[in-house]
Amino acid sequence: MKVLEFGIWIPPKVCNLWKDKSGTEYSLNRIPLGGFVRLKWEDPDKEEDFKAKDSFIKAKLRRKIIILLAGVFSNFVLAWILFTIVFALWTKPISIASENVVHSKSNSYFFPTKKFLYEKWYITEEMKNKMQLLPVSVEDIETWSVASKIGMRTWDVLKSINKVNINVRNIDSVLKENTWKLDIAIVRKWKKLRLSWICGSANCEMWIAYGITGISELEIFQNNMIKFSVPKAMLISLQEISAQTRLTFNVLGILGKSLISFNWVKIKKELNRMTWPVGAVKIGEMLYNEGGWKLFLAFAGMISLALAVFNVLPIPALDGGRLLGVLIQWLGKLKPEKYFVIESYINLIFFILLMWFGVYIILKDLVRFWNVKIPFIG
Repeated sequence: MKVLEFGIWIPPKVCNLWKDKSGTEYSLNRIPLGGFVRLKWEDPDKEEDFKAKDSFIKAKLRRKIIILLAGVFSNFVLAWILFTIVFALWTKPISIASENVVHSKSNSYFFPTKKFLYEKWYITEEMKNKMQLLPVSVEDIETWSVASKIGMRTWDVLKSINKVNINVRNIDSVLKENTWKLDIAIVRKWKKLRLSWICGSANCEMWIAYGITGISELEIFQNNMIKFSVPKAMLISLQEISAQTRLTFNVLGILGKSLISFNWVKIKKELNRMTWPVGAVKIGEMLYNEGGWKLFLAFAGMISLALAVFNVLPIPALDGGRLLGVLIQWLGKLKPEKYFVIESYINLIFFILLMWFGVYIILKDLVRFWNVKIPFIG
């Protein structure tokens, strides 16, 4: 198949960078999201174009499937290579996942549950007992959250919520049970303060990241690192890909249920969980400052994996949607000249929706991570 254009980012076009001997143009486009490859007569305008032997339309089904899944496969392979490098050197969890949040069993080393760390002996029984009674400190706060509205700050130490003493063992259950009214006692720079909030009909969702005070990472992790031999790291990386893929589909499932519920409170809650390039830059910066280039490399692998999972979804304008269309055309024995006209309109509509969705998340990220004031957003 002849390639007409290899585009960096997404149109509208800025300029053509160069053209090779085969006639393929290399272009730079305005919207900094990914890129594209335009094959010969992939979406033809003239009826005779459907008969070209070196076009995408005339290719055999297996060749179309290989082409449409090539990008997804490349993202999976890149994630596997990056994870393998990180696990072979050493790493540590990016965040400890709550069992109340992770609905499916999480065997992720980057986002493990405490239970998983106990099972793998990264935390001993003695450390477990010690950790359960340790106080909890606030490490990060969403700018639009209840915690931010009541004046909570990073490094505040939580002492009690609604007169229940808080520690590592019970914070998840206490936050889950108290969803209407909050009376919080904290310690800030050795000063005792009280914060309160009444949420009315809405849930009192704190949206904070918390950590453990009074104990170092050296004491938490038995071996102080997660490290494997190269062959073992290759296998663990596949396990990590599987765990994060399940977690991603779980989150997408929750988002889908919220969207079809037409409940704006639920929809807004799930949209606020999502991030786009602007947020990714901020998160990458935070991880680099915390764990250096190794954690940053792991984060790059996560982005590659997320792109693979998202792109394989059967949504028009994505590779998964294109693949579904090819299969429908093949199974229904539809004439290309009729089917591709319909598909082009469907892809255009969904492309516009995806771009609108992307812009919305970018604006939310600017508000959340960079404190930019944007009308109607935050």
